[in-house]
Amino acid sequence: MAFVQVADVEVVDPIETIFAGVRFNGDDARVVLIVQAGIFAAIAVGVFLHHRWGLLLALCYMAEVVMSHLAFVIAYLPIQSEWMNVRAVASQGPMMVLITLYIWIRGYDLIFDSSPADERPQASSDASHRLRIRADSAAIAD
Repeated sequence: MAFVQVADVEVVDPIETIFAGVRFNGDDARVVLIVQAGIFAAIAVGVFLHHRWGLLLALCYMAEVVMSHLAFVIAYLPIQSEWMNVRAVASQGPMMVLITLYIWIRGYDLIFDSSPADERPQASSDASHRLRIRADSAAIAD
């Protein structure tokens, strides 16, 4: 304040975020970031407590991120002044797709398997299977 007159300074809010392919600035960006933080917290709680919905929410959020990147690139590509931002977002796209595919591949059985983990049939070894067949055949013979 000693070198610059307060009245001559214009404050610019540098917070900017993209959600669903739409760019948000200022207070709107803060609200979007708070909502995204809530989504991350819900994902963390769901995964920490070993609930399927946590992994499903993570998968849905990553799918939204991929679609948001694609929508932003398509919407802002014709605007020459936005080419630097489009280039940055487009370069992040393949990594977002890989993360989404990783969650899909690793979580497919956990998300879409209808039976609980405790009720899954246990794979028996060949030796125990043979012993069980011998015991059954001996019981039938008697």
